[in-house]
Amino acid sequence: MANNLIHYFEQRFSGAVPIPNTGVKPFVTISRETGCNSISIAEKLIRRLNAVSNQHWKLVSKEILGMAADKLHLDHHRLESVFNAVTPSQMDEILKAFSEKYYKSDKAIRKSVREIIRDIAHDGYVVIVGRAGVAITNDMTGGLHCRLHAPLDWRVKNIASLRDLDEQSAKEYIIDSDAKREKLLMDFSGKTLCDMHFDVGLNNQRLNDDQIADLLFELMKVRGLIAVK
Repeated sequence: MANNLIHYFEQRFSGAVPIPNTGVKPFVTISRETGCNSISIAEKLIRRLNAVSNQHWKLVSKEILGMAADKLHLDHHRLESVFNAVTPSQMDEILKAFSEKYYKSDKAIRKSVREIIRDIAHDGYVVIVGRAGVAITNDMTGGLHCRLHAPLDWRVKNIASLRDLDEQSAKEYIIDSDAKREKLLMDFSGKTLCDMHFDVGLNNQRLNDDQIADLLFELMKVRGLIAVK
């Protein structure tokens, strides 16, 4: 199936005009439903890219939170609470009342994260996993945006295996995590994202990690996003 899709990409986009050499640097965002193997796929894609590219590609995900926390001189746990849709605690409110000068609002945190992600994408040669990357960079030239999805029962089994959970706990974790991710995308984009915001959606149940990495790699080639040696 993957080989057929690669052939389709080659045929469908064989006449496509590559992105002009205007200084725009390529980047990839991977959005996913909880339980899809986004990090594994990103790592495999990067290995393929670095094997043929004149540039060094890198993976960025959780590191973005650390960069934003350092920029804001903020405790990492406070910043993570914004990404995890956690309601500020009573202590947060007390600290805000007594130290308004040093309190960082959720709006300020999102602004800083947005700036960091856009700077990373602008520098190019990066695969951004999650962190509302697709919402933040959707208007930028040079990006390839992928959405990973799979049936809930497959994702439950996958998470249960990866995290050593029983299936009920895995299902509860997925439902909670997916809801938080949808809220995060809404917070950064002001609207619910749909298929129109992605260049390609791939089913992680029907296609394994290597096949998905191969498909993304081929799509990047036909889109003119890879500078091959």
